[in-house]
Amino acid sequence: MDPILVPVLIVFIVVGLPIMGAFMLALAKILKSDGKGSGGGLSETEETRLVQDIHRSLNKLEARIDTLEAVILDRADRTKHKL
Repeated sequence: MDPILVPVLIVFIVVGLPIMGAFMLALAKILKSDGKGSGGGLSETEETRLVQDIHRSLNKLEARIDTLEAVILDRADRTKHKL
């Protein structure tokens, strides 16, 4: 396996999979409510808060991935210059 891909894989497993899982659970909860009012599922304010939390988490994940890409590219660039 390419040594540059190892950190990417680790970050994906540690950060990406849990966030994607939480997103899927939240989506399933929203779809399960099926537009019913207060009779079942989440209220509109709870759904809004949930979507905002998902959006915030995805923004954090994007920032982490950008940072990781910069670190990996910098490391690869330093490796090329050493050779």
